[in-house]
Amino acid sequence: MLNRRPAWQYALIIGGVAVTAAHLFAAWPVFVAVQAAGLVITVRVRSGPGWWVLTTARAAALSSILWWSVGPVPPTNTLSGLVLVPQYALFGVAALLLTRRRRLPGSLAELGVEAGAVVVGLAMLAWSFVVLPYLDAPGYQQVDNALASLYAVVDLALLATALRGLAHPWRAPSRLLGASGLAMLGAHLWYAATNGTGPGPFLPGGGSFLFIQYAGVLAAAAALHPDAARLGTHDHGGDRISRGRLAAIVTIAIVAPLLPLFATRHSAAGWVPALLTATLCGLLVLRVWLLARIARRHARDSDRQAAALRVAVDEQAALQRRLQYRAGHDALTGLANRELLLEQLSGPAVRDRVHSLVLCSLDGFKAVNDTYGHPVGDEVLRRLAGRLLLFAPEVALVARLGGDEFGLLLTDPAAGAELAARVLDTVSGAPVVVDDRRIRLTASAGLATAVPGNPPSAVLGDADLALRKAKRAGGAALALFDESLRAEQTERARTTAGLREALADGSLFLHYQPVVDPVSGRMTGVEALMRWRRGDELVPPAVFIPVAEQSGLIGELGTYALRLACTRARDWFRREGVYVTVNVSTHQLRDPSFADTVLAILAETSMPGAGLVLEITESVLIDTADTAVLVRLREHGIRIAIDDFGTGYSSLAYLRRLPVDILKIDRSFIDDASITRAILELARSQDLITVAEGVETATQAAQLREMRCDLVQGYHFGRPADPEIIELLIRESHATLA
Repeated sequence: MLNRRPAWQYALIIGGVAVTAAHLFAAWPVFVAVQAAGLVITVRVRSGPGWWVLTTARAAALSSILWWSVGPVPPTNTLSGLVLVPQYALFGVAALLLTRRRRLPGSLAELGVEAGAVVVGLAMLAWSFVVLPYLDAPGYQQVDNALASLYAVVDLALLATALRGLAHPWRAPSRLLGASGLAMLGAHLWYAATNGTGPGPFLPGGGSFLFIQYAGVLAAAAALHPDAARLGTHDHGGDRISRGRLAAIVTIAIVAPLLPLFATRHSAAGWVPALLTATLCGLLVLRVWLLARIARRHARDSDRQAAALRVAVDEQAALQRRLQYRAGHDALTGLANRELLLEQLSGPAVRDRVHSLVLCSLDGFKAVNDTYGHPVGDEVLRRLAGRLLLFAPEVALVARLGGDEFGLLLTDPAAGAELAARVLDTVSGAPVVVDDRRIRLTASAGLATAVPGNPPSAVLGDADLALRKAKRAGGAALALFDESLRAEQTERARTTAGLREALADGSLFLHYQPVVDPVSGRMTGVEALMRWRRGDELVPPAVFIPVAEQSGLIGELGTYALRLACTRARDWFRREGVYVTVNVSTHQLRDPSFADTVLAILAETSMPGAGLVLEITESVLIDTADTAVLVRLREHGIRIAIDDFGTGYSSLAYLRRLPVDILKIDRSFIDDASITRAILELARSQDLITVAEGVETATQAAQLREMRCDLVQGYHFGRPADPEIIELLIRESHATLA
């Protein structure tokens, strides 16, 4: 247990015992040894202005002992006691330095008021008990009394300074210093209480001398305390006035005006104004204290408001960080978004060196959303994003650009093609499992390489062109960018601009191809085919129709063709019963207003619904969302034809439940009699009209007639022609039969 006692306690116990023993046995060298040990301890373990001054004070005390004990001139009177003044003064300065506390702005005034109150109170003591008696009682003995009282005043100042440490947060070392100051005060109080004369009590063996030695031991113990290093350095801000401090200040304010009366024994006439003055001073102090409490309350409110403001600022900063993150990242997958990708492409780390960009897009992802719903589609995208993140160590950035399109930025172009191939394998290598669904996907990718200084939009556009090339090739493929793609893009842009002008200037027109009864040779219908004359050039539909679909103009183009066809074929149907077939794209059927547009055009052109056939591709049939549109149109007499039957998704199950009236047999099956016969039997079983396309020879026509195909269409019966020529053919066809 003893070895756990702190060093400062050992110093306190050993020093106290040694000093007491030396006093009892008159072993004055022990006093010197103890004081010297305390001096060495303080020098070795502590540094800083306060401790240096305290060390000097102890050195002065040791010097006074040696001077009085072995000095050449023995002390003979009270005036020689002035050699004690240096150690007292130095101790007071040290205590002030070690118990000071830095305060908040504005607390300097509080410190000044408190110090002023102490100084004024001590001054009143000095005036009342030193100066006034001295003036009334001259003589050498009175000088002795005055000198003793002066030491008492000094002691009070010293004690007031040391006791400031009692309110210090590091209580133990500050209390040791206060006790040391109290011991020094005790030396003089002992001198006065025993009616001491001369310097004898302050020499070894005297009671006052013993008190001074105890003061040295306490100071050394304070220096050894672990918290002593924090004295004079800790910052607390403005402390609130404790009840003890308030009581001390009020006591000084009240007692100070009364001290002269105690010293001079004034009459009652002098006590009345003094009491009133003391009461007034006490009330003023209390009023100031109450104001201080109000100020502290406001300060606490301000602190709370400041704390709330700091919390708000922190929350705002956190919100800004979240917004900044969201601004650069995709909310669904957590990958970087298009904006962050463009920012990376613009940065010097990428812009100033050769780099590559891989754009990857899922094939047929719309079918996933339509079949399983968007929540499943979103989960598929999240799972695929996780797979793509496996490539993060090899690339500069993995991003989702939108929809089902992802991008991978590479700063090592040599690895671009190989990495892009692995990306495609990663997508298609294993099905994406969502709940109990196993969804197999493929992807297409486009790769573009940029030289230093290329703008971000350029490499992004090049990679997009390569991706489109892969899509046009059927998907599940990788395409590399080359300059020809940019030329094709330029041509597509030129075509798009030309189509916009053509819709306005009437350079788009229709040709019509006859649909004939193979038995009678009678023309029963025509198919409207869009044509575009750009200057002296006739642009093929295979060129401008895909561009119209990609640019979003296919809806306007389809509406234009439908209006033109109904306007021209109205009289043909009313007069000869010849219907007109108009092709409808998937984009048009996806338009919610498509049915309304068709019905409005019929009303506008006075075309009966029975005179119109809308031709759709087989791929449209898998989307049941289009069925409601077709049913509504059929309710108005409009018939629906399936184009190129047998090349896509059609089956008997589809034919049984879909609103279809006509099957158009693809030209690729015309020479295969068995397939053609099977399709014809299937159509008859469903009461559907059949139209064979691409009939170019008499042999083909004869075979179809023998297999009882309802209608035929092809170059053998007529090429697409101007409406004026079709008008003549209709007249000739019906005139011959008549």
